[in-house]
Amino acid sequence: MKTILVPTDFSKNADNACKYAIEIAKETKAKIILMHAYETPVLYTEVPMTMQMDYMVLVKSASIELKKYYDKISKSAKGVKIELVLQQGLASARIKEIALEKKADLIVVGTTGKGALEKMIMGSNAARIIRKAPCLVLAVPPKAKYDGLKKIVYATDLLNDNLDHTKTLIPFAKAFNSEILFLNVNTHLLSGNEEDDLKTITKRIKSHVRYPKTSGYVCNEGNVADGINLFLKKHKADCLAMYTHHRGIMGNIFNHSITKEVALHVSIPLLVIHENDFAGETQELKPRKEEILN
Repeated sequence: MKTILVPTDFSKNADNACKYAIEIAKETKAKIILMHAYETPVLYTEVPMTMQMDYMVLVKSASIELKKYYDKISKSAKGVKIELVLQQGLASARIKEIALEKKADLIVVGTTGKGALEKMIMGSNAARIIRKAPCLVLAVPPKAKYDGLKKIVYATDLLNDNLDHTKTLIPFAKAFNSEILFLNVNTHLLSGNEEDDLKTITKRIKSHVRYPKTSGYVCNEGNVADGINLFLKKHKADCLAMYTHHRGIMGNIFNHSITKEVALHVSIPLLVIHENDFAGETQELKPRKEEILN
């Protein structure tokens, strides 16, 4: 891992995500791109009118705020190279562009309070970042504190595309020497026999995954969300990973309501893996005005 993109709006949640990213950067010797996107205010009234605004004043204000935040975190980020990037426009769109331009390996974003993922799915900025991201996204809950990534739980439906996309997860796991725990929540009973169920999932994993530190688990639970949450608590996981198609967040494993249920209880970071929708797009990306602050 070489480059971590950390968008910030200077909120508490974003600040916690930045702290988390700094610890990851220290462990992997990665560079951090600390980015802030600001939008130009638009005034709407019954009578059409033009709002005069000094563009440079807006830029200067955003620049000062970003540098001020850098000064705040610089002591805890000692030894980590941080590049400051200021962008004008919708955050999710600018984040995608910067991730492509800087060839980011990981985007670290903060979520909101209880039911964080629920808000993300309902169309918040974090949800747009996940949908548009051209790389892995780590969504960090407000109270999550970095203590290594020794155990990563990968929730899987055992379908080929789901297991094949561990090729994206494995380099991430290698960077932290993590163990990957494959979890299949069995709501229909694969065979009615736990030993046979474990043999089935082990065979499926071995046919698709080439990584030594793996183990497979079947959780017999009538509710997928409950099964995941119970498993995470029992095994003290450091991160939950899920694969999603671009057509809908986590649409291939969980339906909308199940994902919200998981979000209401999970307190560890969520690593989102998705199809390479934007592969090869870097060369086609049109350059746009960007302020880089050093």
